[in-house]
Amino acid sequence: MKRISDLSFTNTYLNNLNVLKNQLSQLNIQISTGKKINKPSDSPTGTTQILRMNKQISQIDTFSNNIQNSLSFANETSFAMESIQSEVVSILTNLTSVQNAANTDLSSFADQVDLSLQSILNSANSEYDGKYLFSGTDQSAKPFGYTSDNKYIEVKLNDVSGTQKVRISSNILQKINMTGQEIFGTTITQSGNLDTSHSTGDVVTNQQTIYNADGNQYTLNLSYTKTGSNTYSLSYDVLDSGSVSIFSTPPASKTIVFDPATGAIQSVDGESSFSFYVSDSTNKINFAINLNELGEKNSADSVSLSANQKNDIFNTLIQIRDNLKNGIKPTDEQVQIVKDFNSNLVNKIAANGNVVKQLNDTSDLITNQQANIEELLSQKQDVDIAKAVTSLQNMNYVLEMNYKLASMFLPKSLLDYL
Repeated sequence: MKRISDLSFTNTYLNNLNVLKNQLSQLNIQISTGKKINKPSDSPTGTTQILRMNKQISQIDTFSNNIQNSLSFANETSFAMESIQSEVVSILTNLTSVQNAANTDLSSFADQVDLSLQSILNSANSEYDGKYLFSGTDQSAKPFGYTSDNKYIEVKLNDVSGTQKVRISSNILQKINMTGQEIFGTTITQSGNLDTSHSTGDVVTNQQTIYNADGNQYTLNLSYTKTGSNTYSLSYDVLDSGSVSIFSTPPASKTIVFDPATGAIQSVDGESSFSFYVSDSTNKINFAINLNELGEKNSADSVSLSANQKNDIFNTLIQIRDNLKNGIKPTDEQVQIVKDFNSNLVNKIAANGNVVKQLNDTSDLITNQQANIEELLSQKQDVDIAKAVTSLQNMNYVLEMNYKLASMFLPKSLLDYL
C-alpha cells in the first residue's frame, strides 16, 4: 500500500484552501463591482465578446444621435416649407380675386403680395441650430437676398445645391436637406442616353427655353461632342431673343466621362458632382444644369431637357407686385409660374416627409437592435447579485469547515503516531 505523507496531505490541503480563498475573493469583487469580468484574464473570450458588443452599442449611440439631430433639422425644414406653401396659397387666392372685374384697386393686392413675398424670403433664410435650412452645404451667409439696388432677389451664395448626408446606420447615408436650388431655383435636367457607337467628333445637341429674373425668354443650347471612348466635351451657350450669346467667349464647356461598365455618368470635369451653375448677373440669369440622369449605352441617342420651373418664385412675385402697383393684372403665365412653384413645393414637402419617416423607422430599428445587444451584454457581463450572495455564503461556510478540519489534523506530529 502506498503511503501518503503528512507533508503531502498538508500541501494538498493548503493548495485547495488557497483556491477556495481565491474564488471567494473573486466572488467578493464581482459582487462589489456587479461585473463577472473585471480584467481580461478573468475570461479572454468573454472580454473579446464584451468589447465587441460595447463597440456596437457605441456605434448605435452615434447613429441614434445623428438621427435625432437629423429629425429636428428635417422637422424644421417641413415647418419652413409649409409656411411658404401657406403664403403661396394665399397669393393664389388673391390672384384669383384680382381677376374679378369688380376689383379695380389693385394696390391693396400688391401690398398683400409684398407681405407674402417677405414672409417667403424669411422662411427661405430659416435657420436651425446655426445652419441655414436651404443653403445646401454653404453656411457662410444667408442664401437669398435683395440685390444692391433692391430690384430683385438673388442667390447670395456660390452654390445652394449641396446635399447634406448623415450616416444613420453602418450602410446607410441619408440625405436630410432640401436644397435651395431644388426648392427656389430653376434646374434644367438632362436625361436619356448617348449612343456608345458614336465616332470621335460626332455631336449631339439639345435646346431648352429658359427665363431670366425679369421673365425674358432665352434659349439654352447643349452640345455633346465625342472626344474619346466614354468621353465627351459638353459645350453650353445661352442665346437671347436675337440669337446672340450672353457670354463674352461662347461657348463654355465641360468634360463628361461615363463608366464603361455601367454606362452611368462618372465625372464632370473630374468631379463626382454632376450638376453645375450657369449664372450671368448682367442678364439676371441663374440656373443649374443637372446631368445625373444622363447615361451612355449601345442604342440610339435619346436625350431630352426639362426644367423644374420656368422662373424663380421670388422675382415672379416681384414682377406681379410691381405690375399690380401700376394697375396691371398678372398674366396667365405669371399665375402659372406661381402654381408650378406650389406644385413643386408640395412634392418637396412630401419628399421631406419621406425623409422623416425613414429616420423614424431607422430609429425604431436601431433602438430594438441596441436593446438586444444590451441584453446579451448584461448576460455576458452582469452578475446575478442574489445568486452570487448565496454562493458567497456557501463558500464562507465551506471555508469555515476547512479551518475546523485544519485545526484537527494540521497540529499532529510524528509523536501522535507512536
